Amino acid sequence: MARDLSEILQRFGFTQYESKAYQALVRSEPSNASSISKLSGIPRARIYDTLESLVEQGIVMTEENAEGLKTYTCLPVSVFLEKIRNSWAIDFSFAEKELKAIENQGEKQDTYISTLRGKDNILAFCRILIRRAQNQVILSIWDTMYNELLPDLQQAVQNGRRVRGVTFEVSQPLEGLYSHRLNDYMSSLRSENWFILSIDGQELLYGHSAERDSNAFYTDDAVHIYLLEDYVWHDVLVNRLIKEQGKQLDNWILPEQEAFFNRKV
Repeated sequence: MARDLSEILQRFGFTQYESKAYQALVRSEPSNASSISKLSGIPRARIYDTLESLVEQGIVMTEENAEGLKTYTCLPVSVFLEKIRNSWAIDFSFAEKELKAIENQGEKQDTYISTLRGKDNILAFCRILIRRAQNQVILSIWDTMYNELLPDLQQAVQNGRRVRGVTFEVSQPLEGLYSHRLNDYMSSLRSENWFILSIDGQELLYGHSAERDSNAFYTDDAVHIYLLEDYVWHDVLVNRLIKEQGKQLDNWILPEQEAFFNRKV
């Protein structure tokens, strides 16, 4: 998705005109109001109040000559960005403290399930869970999402966390992760891929793989965690047995699976 600098600056709290005026001054300073208006596309009727707003915020400086003509200069980009970074960090710390205090005061259910929607939210939550793991990360994951989370998993290993589970279509997964065998049945599931992420046997995130931009589900329910961790273990176990016993066992599994579920898989 294309990114627009003016839109990003507006997320930092600037108006559309303020973001355009600052960019114009970065390109050409010092400048007078007329020049900034032409360069930025801000109407003449709005340029003066826009610049005065930036002056009040300390982002733009102004000088007036003997004839009363004002010229404007802006904060250097590095100073401007540091000002934004510091402001964001202060606001973030305050919001984090206050929201966690509110969360801790609320009534908690014994267990609950919540839904996450969208690729970015799912990946962000996965990273948070991996980073706060104290002992172990258990995974069942396909290649695309695995590659997205690989730096976080590597860091977890470096921090002494155990990473265990199974990967799909990953040729050389991290130690402790098994690469699921390839067969026609697994290939047919490529468009239906999923993931399971369990942390310390305490928290679980599972659902559609992030690149599908769909839903995932978070829970701390012990039953969900037990069942899905056990599912991952059985998947690992079957792959280890087939690796040791050979193709004959793999050819036996699929008909047995179809008979058990009474459907063609």
